[in-house]
Amino acid sequence: MSRSNQIDEIDVLRIVKDAVYRAGSQVRFAEKAGVSKQTLNSQIHSRDDRNFTPEVLRAAGLRRVVTVHYEFIEGAE
Repeated sequence: MSRSNQIDEIDVLRIVKDAVYRAGSQVRFAEKAGVSKQTLNSQIHSRDDRNFTPEVLRAAGLRRVVTVHYEFIEGAE
């Protein structure tokens, strides 16, 4: 069974929170990620996955991938 690499914002928050839990505390996870506990706490409670720094995402086993797509504009000439 293969694991999908595409996850949504709710998954990101859950995965980061799970990683914090496995680390034992926000302090330990923040140390592992190389950020302060205050920074980590702010990111977790921001309710916006875009606020997670690359360091926090990496420590949780994630990375942000941005893709671009184009669409036709309806009615454009």
